[in-house]
Order: sequence, then structure tokens, then C-alpha cells
Amino acid sequence: RMDVFNPFLGKKDFQKGVEVLNESLINKDKILIIGDYDVDGCVSTALLLKFFKLINKTSDFYIPDRFRDGYGASINLVKKLSKKKPNLIIMVDCGSNSLEAIEYLKSKNIKSIIIDHHDINIPHPTADCLVNPKKRGDYQIYDYLCSASLTYFFIDCFIKNKKLKVNFEYNLIYVLLATICDVMPMRDLNKIVCKKVLHRFDIKDNFLINRIFSIKKLNKPLESDDLGFLIGPILNSAGRLNNANIVVELLISQNEVLKMEIINKLI
Repeated sequence: RMDVFNPFLGKKDFQKGVEVLNESLINKDKILIIGDYDVDGCVSTALLLKFFKLINKTSDFYIPDRFRDGYGASINLVKKLSKKKPNLIIMVDCGSNSLEAIEYLKSKNIKSIIIDHHDINIPHPTADCLVNPKKRGDYQIYDYLCSASLTYFFIDCFIKNKKLKVNFEYNLIYVLLATICDVMPMRDLNKIVCKKVLHRFDIKDNFLINRIFSIKKLNKPLESDDLGFLIGPILNSAGRLNNANIVVELLISQNEVLKMEIINKLI
């Protein structure tokens, strides 16, 4: 059996993140997610939104516009977004070096969780929770994971910790997509995810991939190359040329007409 084990259960940063998130959910806090504008950032954002939807929690998200906002969770962006009065901001695929932004949030009494895999400088931002395998800690050997993987395992930690009866494993296809698009090494845990997903994947069950395959007149099983050279670039185009918020909409929407419109626009 190809079981995707979660190596982060009980790890300090993940535990802390689960506690911070749980407290926010109990308090009915307003949660805002900030993600990067590439596939990894959009998938990480969508994973959190999908999870919140499963547990009936509404939350907001914002993908920075590369032309207007620049990269990542900058102080200016965070000042702009804090006007929405969030109680918790979760930064995915960004935030590791957003020291000023985190200090600003603290001054406004806004909690923060960072889940990222980019190189990180010392001193680290003093977020309420900082998950990053590039910092010194007890999970550095997983520095080959992208943010979507870390976000997925973070959500899985929460599900297991709170003994929730939800199925989230079907989202591993998007974790694999982000892993390949972020050019992460295909070894160890990444390889296990890849084998598991492709072994069981039925294209008919996935609207996005199914539609792109039929538009491109492809009739074959999904391979990892398709994610890297076909699906990935289509999704990445939004953040490169326009605004990547529509990619998150595509990943979380249940409206097939809207999804079709977005797919056509991206292609």
C-alpha cells in the first residue's frame, strides 16, 4: 500500500499552528489567507479555503497582484488588507521574511500563521506560528516540500488532532500539481504522493484536468509531465500576465459554468 504518512504529527510548529487556528475557529474569528501568485501559492490558498468550507467556516483570501502589490506579504499590502479587520492572517508560500508586516499585525492585535518553504533569514518573523522546513528545527529533512505539501499536512494535522470526520485526501492531486510546478525534487515523500495520486487517478473525476484534456484532444491517462507542461503553465499564466485570484476561484468553485469560463480565459 502506498500510504501517504504525515511526518509532522506532533511537531512543535504544526502543533502550535493547530492551536492558533483552533482558537480562531472557536472565537469565530475573521480569517484572511494571503497566498503567492504562482501555482504553489494558489493551491495552498485553495486547500485552506476548501478545508474551511468542509467545516462550515467562511474565510477570505487575497493573492497579491504582481504588478500592483509586488511579491509576497509586504508591509504595504498587509496595511491595506488589515482594513478588512481580520483577526487571523494565514500566509502561504510567502511571509518567511515579512518581518515588518508581522510586527505591524502584532501592533494591530492580528494573529498570524506562516506556512512557507522559501529561504528564511535570521531573525525570523515573530508570527504566532511559523512553519518552514528551511529554519532550524525538528523537520529540516523535509526542506524539499513545496508550500502546498506543507499546507496539506498542516490541515491533516488539524483533522487528526480534532478527530474530524472529513475526507481531504482527494486534494493530493493539487499537492502533486504544485510540487511539480514548483520544480521540487521528486524523491521521498514527493515520490510517494506522485505514485499514489497517479496510480489511482481517474480523469473523469476531475473537472479541471478533464476539461483541459478534452480541449487539447488528449485521450490518455494523466502523467506527471502533463501537470508540469500542460496544466501548470495554463494556471501559472494568470499570475504572470494578469491576476491569479481567478486560479483560486477555479480550484474552489463548484459552479461548472464559471469554471469553464476561467479555463477558457486561462488557455
